[in-house]
Amino acid sequence: MLEYSALESITKGNGTIHDWRVLVDVLNLSECMGRGGVGPEVLPICQKAQESLHKAAMRYQETLSMGLDGEGIKACRDLIEYADLQQGSISRSEFERYIQKTKDYIRSHGDKVVEIE
Repeated sequence: MLEYSALESITKGNGTIHDWRVLVDVLNLSECMGRGGVGPEVLPICQKAQESLHKAAMRYQETLSMGLDGEGIKACRDLIEYADLQQGSISRSEFERYIQKTKDYIRSHGDKVVEIE
């Protein structure tokens, strides 16, 4: 539900950096799971969502306003739906392993991750 709330806040013009971060976390986890074989059909959606979230971050740095265009909203909505399906298709312990794997990947590739200050 946190993901839907974050997307709604951004869609309604009340988005925060925290909302953006929630969506980025969903993106990273879904991409890691897709690459690991859990719902690999999510990968093209991840690419679209990543591009949109990157644009939102760049726009935020210029305007201090967090927002997504129509394509970005659709990509993030689709991403959240896929993430729900992915997470529901595996055990809790396997899901927790993917969470840790995603954290480890981000930690080891931190210089390539978009950050907002």
